[in-house]
Amino acid sequence: MLDLNSSLLWIFFMVSALYLVLTHIFFKPMEKIINERESKVAADNQRLQKLTEQVETHTRDLENQMDQARLEASRIREEWSKKGIDVRARNLSEAKEQAARIMVEKMAALEKEVAVAEKLLEKEIVVFSEKIKKAYL
Repeated sequence: MLDLNSSLLWIFFMVSALYLVLTHIFFKPMEKIINERESKVAADNQRLQKLTEQVETHTRDLENQMDQARLEASRIREEWSKKGIDVRARNLSEAKEQAARIMVEKMAALEKEVAVAEKLLEKEIVVFSEKIKKAYL
């Protein structure tokens, strides 16, 4: 059978003692540090996830606000365009009316001038015919 001597027991005892010492001095503190780092990384990842969600939410809100602002700007632009068309039509109508009034006034003045010129021409014709009568008769 297997013969066990005392050196094997001492080696077993020394390895067990070394394992217990290393566990308390090295492995447990290392495990604690690793666990703390893992929990810190997990907390940071969770915080990062929350911040990412907040940024995405704010981005969507800003995009919605921008879309609404674009729609409002488009509506205002159309409104002003319609007002501009109305003002242009009104100004054009007023200009046509004013031109018609001026034309009527100028036509009336021209008719008066024509009447005066006709009377003056008739007087000159009478004078000229008198001169022709005297000259030939």
